[in-house]
Amino acid sequence: MWKAFTETITWQLDGTDKKYLKCQAKECLQLKTEGLNTFKPKLSDVFVPLELSGNLFPDSQGRLTPPVLQGFNWRRNLTQNEDRQKDLSIWYILRKAQQNPLYRSLVIISKGGYGKTTLVRHITYIYTTNNLYEQKAYNAPKLLPVLLYLRKWQDLIADEKAPDLPTLIEKHHLPSLAGGDSLKLPPNWAKNHLDDGTMLVMLDGFDEVKEEWQKSVSEWISQQLKKYSNSFFILTSRPAGYHQYQGENKPQTPLFVKPLNEDLQNRFIEKWYLSWEGHISQELDPNEAQRKAAHLSQQLKPIENEINPLSDFATIPLLLNMIVNLDANYPQEKLPSRRTDLFLSIVRLQLGNRPLAKQVEMPLEPGESQQVLQQLALLMMEENQTKIEPDLRLENLTNYLACIDESVSAINFLKKIEEVSELLVKIDDQYEFAHKNFQEYLAAAEIKRTKQEQILYANYQEQWWQDTILLYAAQLKNPTDFIRYLLNLNTNSATQLAYQCFRETTRQLDPEVEVKVKLKSLSTAVKNALYQKIEQLLKNQQFKDADYETYRVMIETVGKEEGESFDTKDFDTFPCDDLRTLDQLWVKYSKGKFGFSAQKKIYMDELGGTRDYNKEIWDKFCDRIGWRKGRWYVNYSDLIFELQDSTPVGHLPLIGGSGWWIGGGCWTWFLSLTQRLVNCNISPHASQRQK
Repeated sequence: MWKAFTETITWQLDGTDKKYLKCQAKECLQLKTEGLNTFKPKLSDVFVPLELSGNLFPDSQGRLTPPVLQGFNWRRNLTQNEDRQKDLSIWYILRKAQQNPLYRSLVIISKGGYGKTTLVRHITYIYTTNNLYEQKAYNAPKLLPVLLYLRKWQDLIADEKAPDLPTLIEKHHLPSLAGGDSLKLPPNWAKNHLDDGTMLVMLDGFDEVKEEWQKSVSEWISQQLKKYSNSFFILTSRPAGYHQYQGENKPQTPLFVKPLNEDLQNRFIEKWYLSWEGHISQELDPNEAQRKAAHLSQQLKPIENEINPLSDFATIPLLLNMIVNLDANYPQEKLPSRRTDLFLSIVRLQLGNRPLAKQVEMPLEPGESQQVLQQLALLMMEENQTKIEPDLRLENLTNYLACIDESVSAINFLKKIEEVSELLVKIDDQYEFAHKNFQEYLAAAEIKRTKQEQILYANYQEQWWQDTILLYAAQLKNPTDFIRYLLNLNTNSATQLAYQCFRETTRQLDPEVEVKVKLKSLSTAVKNALYQKIEQLLKNQQFKDADYETYRVMIETVGKEEGESFDTKDFDTFPCDDLRTLDQLWVKYSKGKFGFSAQKKIYMDELGGTRDYNKEIWDKFCDRIGWRKGRWYVNYSDLIFELQDSTPVGHLPLIGGSGWWIGGGCWTWFLSLTQRLVNCNISPHASQRQK
């Protein structure tokens, strides 16, 4: 049956569509997101399916809120299905989009390095190789994939005379593909596919669009979404970049890339080492590949009651790929336990050991090459560019090289860096760093080397600079002065950034006694600033806003982005002091009626609940605190956000409006949270004593 179906599809794709697919497929055959592999495995050999979550959605003001506030009951089945499957795959969404057009415009959001680009490349690969129909796991609608990198087309799209989507595809995208310039198209080829709803358009990297062009580009995207509403669209972006989206017709369903769980990590490592062994040996030895994979996986396992930074790194695809590369190239050496050291090790591998292995003489010593790249990276950050124009690039490189070795030409330096190190990747006549994280890391290293902190102070509010600031703070031996400067700016954005810098540095540093004292004092200052807004809202009895602010602070504390939801593991290591402070604030300003400890007292102490889910106890608990009325769990909008005599004890907080989840999945994180309260020895009486 499947063979017959495949033959039917192949027959249908004969002609223009089939030729186009061959052109598009060539771009997506290899894993090259990071550009840092000492060999280039096929994407299909090492790809592991990224899990998505989609619990919160944008309201009319663009703030991410629970769907119940908008009455989106049609999302109930989607979310409940996620509970059962434990993940939300892109193929599931595409299948649902066949029946429900609201799923046809998606935005996939994650921090840098989480695999957004790799995901859309994988989708493109599957659609261009007939694998979609050969494997029942995908079972998605037949669509023609178009993968557009926004950083490549942003200047064209931002222009007042920007082409519409069909013209961009036919006159610009297709000719840029290998073999695409010779493909003859029938009239209105792209437009007909878009009108018929048979095209999947993937717009990758909205966060990489220049800030001055983001408004124009987002408006252009919104126009295409509205004009071709029958077709399927996927936009990808970092969270901070997507906050700058200004088009009225935004993608309707936000999805977040979830960190890699332990199973997916192990699968990636096994696949990677199988490809590696096939690369370095004439005869593939699966046993040797499995041995190496198992040895690395063991080092990445979480350690009970201890911090293992490698476990955190391994949840991020970019960092996991870096770890495997390092492990393969330095099998006897200890892996870095700091994120900045991980970047530094990879840079040194690419600039030093890799040229030696290839027996290629580089024009400069590794440290000198890195310094030149740092200067180039900082220039590109200041120019707000992921690419740099040839004339500006050569002029500046010539100046950088003249300070080290005048005999080295900029053209020769670029050629060697591109061909051997792959830290820079050439696209047409322009160069970009293999991943934006490397541009940010090298720029941060240059700011540290040249002591130019004022650049960061001047740009602390710009989302373009956020990761560079974090990577800079992480490289400081004593970050206290830098973080205190941010705190003293006394703005919400500076306070949040100071908190992120604090988390980035303190969990990596092993400071001297003097620095430890300063960090302890700094910790108090950071937390006071962080919780100031929550306290003011609670003091003013603005409980609904305080609930959302509590959610926002807590979701960032567990390393997630605003708009994501909690899961069972998020509270296992939640800082006790932070949780205690939040509970004390809620208890104090509700006169003991609200707070996590009040909820825990009812659920565990009075009803006998445990971390293991028990529906009968859960329902009784929800009845007691007003999260259920009769047989039905209440909607978030029906909660009582006023301190009245009739307001049930423990009614709030619900952290971020997860009330729509009360019956379907709220318990998954709530039980973990209450167990954390026990482990941290947090109770209503303790909170009242310390208030």
